[in-house]
Amino acid sequence: MNLGMPLAVVLIYIGEAGYPGSKMWHSGSWMPNTPHGIILYIFKWLGVVFLTVGILKATQLHVKIMKKWRKLRGQVDQAAPKEPL
Repeated sequence: MNLGMPLAVVLIYIGEAGYPGSKMWHSGSWMPNTPHGIILYIFKWLGVVFLTVGILKATQLHVKIMKKWRKLRGQVDQAAPKEPL
């Protein structure tokens, strides 16, 4: 869905599909303020979130970063069994 917003901008503003009635914003706004503009904007950021989560799950990057962080901070790994006192 990340390509939805740029594609809509190209079709509406460059291709002039239904322009000016199909604009995604009006009245000098910096953010989309029409129904389809708002929906495309929300889907754009949902796409960014899903892509980020997918990359983290596929690469296990968050696990690697936490291991490195614990090693650098001198903390014991949480998965290791602890000796009783």
